[in-house]
Amino acid sequence: MTKAKPPRRRGTAAPITPNPTPAAPRRTFAERGEQLMGDFARSLGEVIIDITALEVNTMVVKQITGDKFMPWDAYLSLYSINTHWTARGNIHESLHHRYMSLRRDLEVEYLLLVCNPESELFDPNIAQQQDQLLILSDPNALMDIAHSHLPNPLIPHNTVEMQKVQDLLHNSKFSRTLRKVAELKAALDNRNRILNRMDLLPPAAQAEAVDQEIKTDVIYAQTVIQLDGDIINRYNEDLLSHPHRELLLQIHKESVTSGERQWRELLGFILDLAQKTFAQLGNVLSGSSKR
Repeated sequence: MTKAKPPRRRGTAAPITPNPTPAAPRRTFAERGEQLMGDFARSLGEVIIDITALEVNTMVVKQITGDKFMPWDAYLSLYSINTHWTARGNIHESLHHRYMSLRRDLEVEYLLLVCNPESELFDPNIAQQQDQLLILSDPNALMDIAHSHLPNPLIPHNTVEMQKVQDLLHNSKFSRTLRKVAELKAALDNRNRILNRMDLLPPAAQAEAVDQEIKTDVIYAQTVIQLDGDIINRYNEDLLSHPHRELLLQIHKESVTSGERQWRELLGFILDLAQKTFAQLGNVLSGSSKR
């Protein structure tokens, strides 16, 4: 006996079964392993770039603060430097070119990244504007916000520009340059404060005060040891007449010895870690391919 189907109510549409969304193809274990190995190799490459050279600088400072490197604050501080800023700011006239040099270093580093086809920040639109890239060849090129290619952090309402700033600050190569330039600016800021304070003294007392105060935050000795064996030593000419020259040289020598030992231990640790990691991944991948 066949049961009759109940009559469909008038005005009621038949239910529509949605088409199932096709599932994304699942990656094999070998593919996931290859991607993991590639990601690890890229990360390791960035770390190795950071430690291909050891640089030891010896300075005398008035105080050591606990301030940590904040990429956003450092970028904002350096971006604001331009010809108008040095003119209207409380910047000593003798330091104008030093501040502009720091700003130029940051601009050049950015342009080299966006003009490099192999960089993750490559921008063909900027790379084709040869007439606006004078800063790469002209150290006296005009430096202000209107002529800058750096992403502008002063317009927080512009989400596109803010994203460019974030992408730039997450770039390891630019971040290394930013950290070093920020350290130089901190020393320059301290020298600027001292010089401005000296200007308030009587002329007869300025020379003696400068001798006592301005000798801080100066790099007296610098040693760079590169992975290929090259060693570069630089000494500030002020060190030759410094009353504590021998002490500074001894401190620098001990710092280089200690730094070199730690540097070699770090290199050994990273290379050992990479060797073990690649060996384990290789064993896992070879095992999965036999299944």
